[in-house]
Order: sequence, then C-alpha cells, then structure tokens
Amino acid sequence: MTQTIFTIVAEIEPERLDVLRDVVAEIAADPASNSVLALGDFQTLHFASVVIFGSPHLPDTLIFENNVDGTLDDWLPILVARRRAGIDDLFANCVGYPVGGTVRAVEAWLGAHVVRPGAYHVGATGRSLVRIRQEAELRNAIEGFIASEQEAGGLGGSPESVRSAIQGFVRSDPRFSWAVNTPPRQTWSERAGHLARLAVLAAGVLVTSPVLIPLLVVWVGVLRWKEATDRVQKGQPDIEWVNAQLAAEDRHPQNHLASVVAVKPGVVRLTTLNIVLWVLNRLARVLYARGDLGGIPSIHFAHWALIDRGRHLLFVSNFDGSWESYLGDFIDKAKAGLTAVWGNTVEFPRTWFVAFAGAADGPRFRAWARANGCPTAAWYSAYPNLTMPIIDNNSAIREGLYASLRGEEVQAWLRRL
Repeated sequence: MTQTIFTIVAEIEPERLDVLRDVVAEIAADPASNSVLALGDFQTLHFASVVIFGSPHLPDTLIFENNVDGTLDDWLPILVARRRAGIDDLFANCVGYPVGGTVRAVEAWLGAHVVRPGAYHVGATGRSLVRIRQEAELRNAIEGFIASEQEAGGLGGSPESVRSAIQGFVRSDPRFSWAVNTPPRQTWSERAGHLARLAVLAAGVLVTSPVLIPLLVVWVGVLRWKEATDRVQKGQPDIEWVNAQLAAEDRHPQNHLASVVAVKPGVVRLTTLNIVLWVLNRLARVLYARGDLGGIPSIHFAHWALIDRGRHLLFVSNFDGSWESYLGDFIDKAKAGLTAVWGNTVEFPRTWFVAFAGAADGPRFRAWARANGCPTAAWYSAYPNLTMPIIDNNSAIREGLYASLRGEEVQAWLRRL
C-alpha cells in the first residue's frame, strides 16, 4: 500500500504570529480531539506535527508535517472537507491563504505549499493505521484468551495444540475475520521498481564515465577544499533553546524531532546534497523496506526535505525512546549517512570526503543537533504507546497465525505472545 510523507510549509504573516501561537497551543493541549483540528478523527493519519520556526535568514515559517496512508491527492480533500474551519484557523495566519475561499482554492493553496521529501523512511512499511491498530487488538485478545484458559487449567499439550486452540479462538471472533488474509507489507514489484532505478543510475554512470571521472576529480577537489575551510560550530547551544525542545520530549514511549538548518551556499553543496538525498532514498526503498534503518529499529516515520528554495534543510522524525538514545543509535550505526547529508549544512562538525568524520564526533554532533533543533509546538501520534518493535512483533504474530509452521517455528511464534 502507498504511504505518503510530506510537509506543508508557509510563511507566517508577521502581525499574525501571536494569533497563530494561540491556535497551535490549543491543538497541542489535546492533539487527538481539540476543538480546532482534531487529528484523531482521521483513520489514515499516523503522525502529524506543527513547528513554528524563524531565523535571521528565514522568515517565521509554519511547518505542518503529515504521515498518511494513501496519496497526497487522497489526503488533502479529506483534510479540508472534514476540518475546513480548523485549517482556516491555522493557515489564515500565513501569507496568501485564501480566507473565505472555495474548497478548491484552499486545496490548491495547500497543494502549492506542499514540500515532498528528498529522502524518507517508513518503519511500519505497508501497514496502514487501521492494520496497526487491528494487529495490536488481535495480540491483546490472544493474550487475554491464553490468560483465561490457563486460569481455568486449559491449554495443556504440545505447542501445536496450543496454537490450534488460539487459531480456533480467533476464527470464532468476528472482530478478527480480517486476520485470515492480509496483504504483505511490501510487494516484490515495489522493491524491484526501486532497484531498477538504481540499476539505471549505475548504467548511466558507467556509460558516461569518460566524462564523469574528470568532472568527479574536480568536484572532489572542490569539496575537500570546502571541507577543510568551512566554518564549524564552536561551543554549546543556547540553554533556553535547548530547554524549549526538552519541554516537548519524553511524554510517551515515542518522541518527535524537528530540525531546520541552512544549506551551505554555492551550487557545489546544493548539488551534492540533492545527489546524496536521491541515492539514500533509493537505498532506503531497497535495503530497509522491512522496517529498520541501517540497524536502527526505532523510527516510525522520518524525512529530509529542502525548503526555502533549497536554502534550508528540514528534518523531521517520529521515533521511540529518548533524544539521546536516538542520536546515539545514529552515531553508532548510520553516521556515514548523516554526515553525507548534514555535512552540506552550516556549522556541521568537520567532514572528510563527504561521508566520513562529521557525525562520528559524538559530542560536537550532539551539540550541533541541539543548536539546530526546533521546539515542537504540537505533535500527534495515532498510537503513542506502540513502539516499532511492538508493532513489528504484532505483525509477526498475525503473519504466523495461519502460516505453515512446524516444530521450532511454532515455539518461536508462541514466544512472541
């Protein structure tokens, strides 16, 4: 199934900033069921966030993140039709919003301000919000059945007989009729399509190598000179800015992170960044289509996107655990990718040949990340108490429920409960 990640990015009218903050504060007080924009009313919205950010080089900007099932064309009409008043309350504070306009005019304005990711990751690949909730309900019901049977002295015998009893319980409950046949998380044709794009790129590079190799030598030389001379951050981030970020963290097993940082000036850096994002995005579709990202299993949805006509890089992530553990996982397991991307942004720790050093300098990278983080003004999760390992385990329970399992496979399946 299709899952779409995008942000709506719009400049805020300076005189409307305080009004907007009040609107967002009302959403933040109860993201699922507030009176402005009740995000919990949608059956296809996994995560959403609102960030208000401005700097000396970027006007005050509203960033509305959406992670949804289906396509953008599916989502925008639903959003406007069901929550037009809330959309008006939110975006009427932005430059050019068609206050009092037709539905078509509002949808067109929102669509014109959509920013697609340059690279993204989906943890629960191919699993809709409905399916994630269904699989959690299924596991809870099975565990409840096991507990009641054991209390009554039942469920004795072999692992196969226990599994058979569980299957009988599930079949007897009409709530779980969907569990018999559920589509796979990702089809081979989807992965093959992304692999084909990488193959075409490799073939193109091979064919044009007589031209590309001399150009690449010059490009690398320019990059190495820039890497050696670019300004890097010194010292620690402003404590009040850090405290503003901390205030929105660690309220659930999940957390949210947003970052906006200026891209280093010049065509070399912007072109390098676009190439890196494209390659990482293709690799993510092929290598990390089963959920984890480079050995990191805690990310639900994350993406990088260029905003402000390529002058700033936005990063947004919805993840499990603390900010410290999240950054630690990236430093340990994915520092080359982080360095290749963020090394093209201002004051990043010094890099070496694009993908080396940089994020490997843990203390400096953490200080830089905090300095460039954005306080999350409002954040919504459709399942705040479900971590990615729990979601994956619930899917494995459902996938193995009627699968052909034998011997140790049956026991391994039962251990998931």
